[in-house]
Amino acid sequence: MSRFHRTVLASLIMGLSSFASSLHANEVNTEVTRAADFTLLDQQGKAFNLHYHGQRPAVLLMAHMAGSDYARDSLNTLLKEIAPQDKGIALALINPESGMDRQALMEFASANAIEQSVLQDDAGMVSATLGLRYAGETLVINPQRWDIVYRGPAMDETGQRVHAGLAAALQSLMDGNPAALQLAQMTTAQTLPVHEAPVGVTYSNTVAPMLLEKCAGCHRPGGIAPWAMTNHAMVQGFSPMIRETVLTRRMPPWHADPAIGEFMHDMSLSVEQKQQLLSWIDAGAPRGAGDDPLIAVDAQLTEWSMGEPDYIVTLPEFDIPATGSLDYQFFEVPNTLDRDVWVKAVQIAPGDRQVVHHAIATFGSVPGGMGNSSASLFQPQLMTFVPGNDTYVYPEDTGVFVPAGTSFYTQMHYTTYGRETRDQTKIGLYFADEAPHHVLQHYAIINQDLNIPSGAAEHEEGAYFAFQRDAVIYSLFPHAHYRGRSSEFALRYPDGREEVVLSVPNYDFNWQRYFQFQQPIAVPAGTQVIHRTTYDNSTANLSNPDPTVTVRFGEQTWEEMLYGGISFRYAEARENDFEINVPDYFTSLGMGMFDKNMDGRVSLDEMPERARQQLALVFAMMDKDKTGGLEFAEFQQFMIQTNMVDQL
Repeated sequence: MSRFHRTVLASLIMGLSSFASSLHANEVNTEVTRAADFTLLDQQGKAFNLHYHGQRPAVLLMAHMAGSDYARDSLNTLLKEIAPQDKGIALALINPESGMDRQALMEFASANAIEQSVLQDDAGMVSATLGLRYAGETLVINPQRWDIVYRGPAMDETGQRVHAGLAAALQSLMDGNPAALQLAQMTTAQTLPVHEAPVGVTYSNTVAPMLLEKCAGCHRPGGIAPWAMTNHAMVQGFSPMIRETVLTRRMPPWHADPAIGEFMHDMSLSVEQKQQLLSWIDAGAPRGAGDDPLIAVDAQLTEWSMGEPDYIVTLPEFDIPATGSLDYQFFEVPNTLDRDVWVKAVQIAPGDRQVVHHAIATFGSVPGGMGNSSASLFQPQLMTFVPGNDTYVYPEDTGVFVPAGTSFYTQMHYTTYGRETRDQTKIGLYFADEAPHHVLQHYAIINQDLNIPSGAAEHEEGAYFAFQRDAVIYSLFPHAHYRGRSSEFALRYPDGREEVVLSVPNYDFNWQRYFQFQQPIAVPAGTQVIHRTTYDNSTANLSNPDPTVTVRFGEQTWEEMLYGGISFRYAEARENDFEINVPDYFTSLGMGMFDKNMDGRVSLDEMPERARQQLALVFAMMDKDKTGGLEFAEFQQFMIQTNMVDQL
């Protein structure tokens, strides 16, 4: 802290005697003394989780309204007098205005030069939970205990200085000393908009049907969830936990940004549903009159939900211990069919759903067998299983061609749950009577050149896939490990226009899924699908295996991945679409990984530094059009000449 700032704080603290006489506890909420955890998205679509900032000396939260001059002046005074960003203090604004959508917040923040996160509390539940009532009302939070040590205005009555009570609370936390809650009167601030409690909400007609739709698929006997929603008493008993997981966006497990794109099988709660559920919980989760729809929740059925499959792939049995973490398991099962088939749908049925976190099913012929386990992921894919998504009916008039004589491969991610068990997962295949017009394609965007510095809290890596033909995109799949913090997919069209089509601002390794577009996206040849992931290798990431190391690409969860799956078809069908063109595939993979500036060509200085000298002559020879880099066809010849196709 600079001498100037110490002098300012000292002078402010001297005014505490006059501050004490201005206390009017009835003007602010006196009941909420602890800050419940929450996660909200800001004007940029970035996630802000309160408890992520547990290592900060203090957290400042200010209630915000777009039309409040008082809130604007309070923020400016706070930034000028305290400069929280220079002290490592977390600062965010919370806006509960229902009419302020993402675009409106972004435009307002830009017009008013607000660089801080303005959090969109569209349901108003976080503001209500924190007891915020006035625009400009500010909380000082102690991250060691998450108690609120100051509630009141950010600036004093002159509007030129930070309020003495706030300054004192901050100074106490900066010095490492606990502080008692101090309340200060809000005199000139506007009242925050209050979201009226939904009317007509009952357990039987509103809450239970919502839980059946969004939650009971996992929260059922034998399901992957740790408890089952079988009746009102169970839900009421777990209602505090439900409230907390909804406020932190951990449940339902759907992590796509609601402001970007529309997807099938969307498990998220709407603003209205959040308000209905949380208001019912806050009212004591009453049973009320009417039948209990949750008594119909039965044990997870082992039968095939789409009927008996045409062919069943039975994986080997695998024993799971009661505790501990397990490496990914890779299983190979020979295809015993004596004929070629077209698959139109798939279901993956775990033997024990509580331990199967995800399964990636592919087929083909892996050189060297399953000793080269990672190679199985780059074969034609059948589907990816995650909790809540165990079936995949392929888009209309598409299919996957499975020739006789191949093998089926499955990557299994098992988790323990306190009891030894054994799993034997089965994969059911449903065949088409006739060959479809289009082959369902799958491609994986990979960046094996990851270099995530130790301690880095926000480190971005990216890669892309460039379509060489017109195509239709059906779904996208982001994948990282425990350091993955956020992820997005953007389309960069040939005219240079870029559009984000999927954003996962709060990536969670424990919940991975394909996001299927409600309306598939048609793209012209030359379109790049850009996959970017931000990694958190700091100590603030409580899931971080080791923040002291530089992290590279690897299969194990203590390593990292940038892996982006794409399911698509080509706009115009060709006879050999069911075959993987290996040179094209790996040329696309290499370009997407090495073309760091994503300009459609790979230059020598974008290649790994250790190899540039040896590659200089080859690059010069391959650059036939003398553009200073290798475009797709040139880079493909380069990869063939240098045997890179065999190395990737």
